[in-house]
Amino acid sequence: MDRDKLSELLLNTYRNAILSWIILLVLVSITLMNFMDGRYAWGILNAFTICIILLPSLFFKNFSIMPPWYLLMLVALPMVGNAMGDHLFSSSIPHYISVATIALLVAAEINWFTSVKMDHNFAIFFVFITTLAISGLWHLMQWLLDINLGTSFILDGRSQDTINAAVMYEFMYATVAGIVAGFIFGWYFGYKGRSTPSGIRFPSKDEEGIPAYASTRPPEPIRKLLRISQKKQEVATRIMQVCLLIMMFVGIYFRDTHVVLNAILALGITFVPNVLTHKYYISLDPSLTLWITLAVFLDALGTLSFYETVARWDNLTHALSASVIAAAGYVMLRAIDIYTDELYIPHRFMFVFIIIFVLAAGVIWEILEFLTDEMAVKFGITAFLTQHGIDDTMRDMFFDLLGALVVAAWGTAYLSDISYRIARRIESFSASRNGK
Repeated sequence: MDRDKLSELLLNTYRNAILSWIILLVLVSITLMNFMDGRYAWGILNAFTICIILLPSLFFKNFSIMPPWYLLMLVALPMVGNAMGDHLFSSSIPHYISVATIALLVAAEINWFTSVKMDHNFAIFFVFITTLAISGLWHLMQWLLDINLGTSFILDGRSQDTINAAVMYEFMYATVAGIVAGFIFGWYFGYKGRSTPSGIRFPSKDEEGIPAYASTRPPEPIRKLLRISQKKQEVATRIMQVCLLIMMFVGIYFRDTHVVLNAILALGITFVPNVLTHKYYISLDPSLTLWITLAVFLDALGTLSFYETVARWDNLTHALSASVIAAAGYVMLRAIDIYTDELYIPHRFMFVFIIIFVLAAGVIWEILEFLTDEMAVKFGITAFLTQHGIDDTMRDMFFDLLGALVVAAWGTAYLSDISYRIARRIESFSASRNGK
């Protein structure tokens, strides 16, 4: 594992310690001001940030060991600007770059002080999705408080569409900030990779203490939940594929582009398991194929007015779609985790990763829906993806979160086999390339 590059996030020099402690004292002052002025949310955020910055010094019992002062500047500037007035920034991009920098420090500390193993590339990816997830979760929590406690964090009297547009711009700011931060951190790690290591001794990770993965079949009680044979599961999958094909022709007959495109996309996704089996020799359990097909089938079926006429249809499809995305994220990460020694993600952290991954995917999906709506209005065409105000968006995010929680708490045991198959395929592909 490339721990040297992540270790460069800590420095043990007199100059860096002085500058970092000055920035930290400024943050402490701002934190106290926020609490005294009743700005508790910002006060709690600032206090959390201070704890993250101080943790290495406290762990090593050496107050000269601090993160680089220029990274702390990225963290502190938006907080200073917020305390002095939002007029210092014309957008929220600097705030999300601050969030991304905090996430990078958290990822590095998790790598240093826990059994989690990650390299700098995975840390950058983790920072990106964490930035998006925090933006989505922040607005979701505010919306839940507004509808349940009567606060006005988001629902402040403006129209549903106006508030939704403002939140979508926040999501886009978070995406841009995550990308910019990724480039900054990538350059930083590349630059530090050519410098002299700091020499700070981190706690050793006992490789023998890391449990070996064991490939197992899905737990028998889970397999019995469906109460149908594998053959019937395969038949159910084929029936839904035929229905999607019929739906496509119906859409063509009535010249409904929305129905046609959704049916084609859904039908294409249902054949992904077949491609994995015949091209890459990675077979999926029929119940997994049924799960994927059911999710995209219900989503496509919703375009036939089900979204408008059936209560909670949209919520059901979002929860199912989120569960598929969570499963895909888990399977790929676990496969890479099994394949490479540079990454080790224990079960508890995997739970966190799945939630973050799905929330980030939900934010990206809502942005795509918003941009599709805007382009449809501009060019006078039927939108392929649609939004219906802030309540609709936040309900989607809420059910995305529920779908992620189901997979994180229950589905990981069910998905182990496919992770091993992909890991073995990656290993085989890598060996064949090296042999050429």
